Formats: sequence, structure tokens, C-alpha cells
Amino acid sequence: MEAMLRDIEDIEYFSKLIYETVHIPVFYINKDLEVITGFPAIFTSNPIYPSYDELFTQLDFFNDPLHVPVLRTTNFLENFISIKVGNNDKFEGAWILGPSVYSPIAEETIYGLLNDFQVRISGDTLKEYYESLPVINKLTLLHAGLLATYLLYSKRLSVTDVIQKDTMLTNNVTIEENPDLHVSKNRQEISFHASFQWEQMLMQCVKEGRKEDLINKFVVPESEGKPGVLSKKSHLRSEKNLAISAITLATRYAIDGGLHPEMAYTMSDLYIQGLEDIKSALEVQIYLREALCDFTDRVNEVKHHKYTTPIIECQSYIFKHLYEEITLVQLAKVVNLHQNYLSALFKKEVGTSITEYILKQKVEEAKKLLTHSNYPLSEIYTWLNFHDQSHFTKVFKKYTGTTPKKYKNQCLKP
Repeated sequence: MEAMLRDIEDIEYFSKLIYETVHIPVFYINKDLEVITGFPAIFTSNPIYPSYDELFTQLDFFNDPLHVPVLRTTNFLENFISIKVGNNDKFEGAWILGPSVYSPIAEETIYGLLNDFQVRISGDTLKEYYESLPVINKLTLLHAGLLATYLLYSKRLSVTDVIQKDTMLTNNVTIEENPDLHVSKNRQEISFHASFQWEQMLMQCVKEGRKEDLINKFVVPESEGKPGVLSKKSHLRSEKNLAISAITLATRYAIDGGLHPEMAYTMSDLYIQGLEDIKSALEVQIYLREALCDFTDRVNEVKHHKYTTPIIECQSYIFKHLYEEITLVQLAKVVNLHQNYLSALFKKEVGTSITEYILKQKVEEAKKLLTHSNYPLSEIYTWLNFHDQSHFTKVFKKYTGTTPKKYKNQCLKP
């Protein structure tokens, strides 16, 4: 096989075979980092890298073991499988599978990367590049590496045999100062972090939907210690980091209290993003209190409705698939119950039929879109699977007492 790989026709054959099998770009490069062949023939390279040479150098596969797939993820979220080729430990070339991404890259992430690394290219250019990449989840990518290795060398490996590395990141991650010395200093000064018990009491308020108790316990009593310092260079940054930690904890406790995970995580994302625009430590404290109160209020709303597991699973499915057509047959399969039994159980516990519940949820979603976006009515009712505008208006008026247009106009009034 080693001799075969030196033949350009064989290299092209294997490159094409791998590409057509796993649908990921494949390149073979020699020891001088020259691309011998690749599929597809025309491929959009990352505009961040001036040349393939720089990319290949940053992938740094020179010290990899021979004939073993290595998974790498760059700082720019690209994933590559590399397989170093050689004979008697002498480097002859490498197969590169990639780039790919695990999921579509959001526009906010793209602009965040440009800002983090101070890259001087347009966001649209980088967005176009990411949209050209195949989306392949991690397990599939690992299997692609195993398949390529077997095709090339008849070498059987498992997923655990694939070496995984993060490129362009340091491996020397250490704590700058000794935590033992810090604890000793705190003991000498009788100055400790806020107690775990206080934190638990606060978060238990979130979990149980007790807003008044949350507000009363929000400020750490002196007897309970003091908040940590999460940035030595900036007090504001430290306060923001503490708030991020608290919001993260509240998210988990809210989910444990019954708030739908997707809602909880979305709230967490938005509140943490909002922290970055705050200019003073006092504002951070006020903002955090409002965030925790919001989580608590939403948990409290959920607490009023205690349903059995099948009903909760149905509601969760409806929540996630609201923009799709949802039928009783689908829901019955989800919870593994007979359609008639599920229909009767849902009506008994929720107080309304499944159809009515779905329509109400769609109307609630439409109200949010009408209030917080500029999407035209035609798009909103199409997204929510209404037959036409007349049907949408009829259903909307049934549950709100007004038409979508009038509702939107009322929301626009100061």
C-alpha cells in the first residue's frame, strides 16, 4: 500500500472515493505542503488564511503518528481529520479530510470571531465561506476518519483510537496562583466566599417560584461571606462574570423547577448577552436581580399546572415542533399511548383538547412575533402552518378577541 500511495492515479482514486463516500472535502499534500490532488476540484478556502500553506502549518500534523486519524478543531470552528503518511517514520505527506462544521455557524458567532481575533475581512465574506462547508456531526466525522484509514491501509480502528486535538491552542493551562495560599490568606483575614448554603437557599427560591423570598435573600448578608473576585483587572468585569455564573445556575434550577429547557436556555443566552452592554457594577446587580426574578416568575407559572409524564412529554413535543404540522397520531407515538386514551387524558388534565391547545400555542407564538418583530402576516401564518390568512385571522380573533392587524397596531402605540 505504501508504494501504491506514491502513484498519482492511486492518490486521486482514493481521494475521490473518500470524498464521494463521506461527502467531505479531501486533499492529499506532500512533504513540501503542496496539494497533489483534492476533491472537490474547486473549493472555497477560508478567507482568514492567506494560503493553504498557512492552514496546513497551523494544523501542525508533522509530529502525529503515522497512519492514525487525528481530529482537529481550529479556533474558527472548522473540523479536520488528518492522516499522516510515511514510511519508517519518514514523513511523506498527509491526507486532509475537511473542513467541515458540526452545525451551521450563526451570524452572531461569525461577527464574534471577527471581533475576538481582529480579522480584517467582511462578515459577509466569512459567512459565505461557512455556508459552503458541509455540516457533519462529530461521531460521523470520527467514523469518516476510521473509514478513510481502513480504505487506505486496511487498518481497523475504533472511535477511541482517533486522536483528538484542538489546534492553535496552548496545552499549558495552569492556575497562575496557588489556591492553597489564597485559602490560607482568607483564613488569616477571616474573609470567606459566600456560603454554599446561602447560594442553595437563593436558587431554591428560583426552583420553587418564590419571588418574594428571592428578593429578600438576593443580597449576601455579611455573616454569609462575600462574593468572589472573578477578574483582577476590572471590578465591572468581575461583577459581570459573577452575574453570568448566577444566571447559569438559575437556568439549571429553573429547569429543575419545571421550566421548559429550551425556554430556560434561551433566556440564559439573552440575559448573558445583555450583560455585555452594561456600564456600571450597580446596573449589573439590578440586571441580575431582574433576570433571577424572571426565571422565578416563569417557574411559578409552570408550578400551577402539575401534569402526568405523558402530558408533559406532549407539551414538550408541541413546544419544539410548533412550526410544523402536529397530529394526534404523532403525539400518540411520542408517548406510546392509544390515540383515544391520550386525547381523553389530555382533555382531563389540561382542560382543553389537543387541537385547541396547539392552536392556542400557535396564537401565543404569533402574538410574540407580532409584538417583537417586523415579519409580515403572510410569513407568520405560513410559518405556523395556517391554511391562509383568513383561517389565521379567524383563529387569532377567537383567542384574543381582535384581529392580528389590530393587535399589532395596539402593540405599536406608545
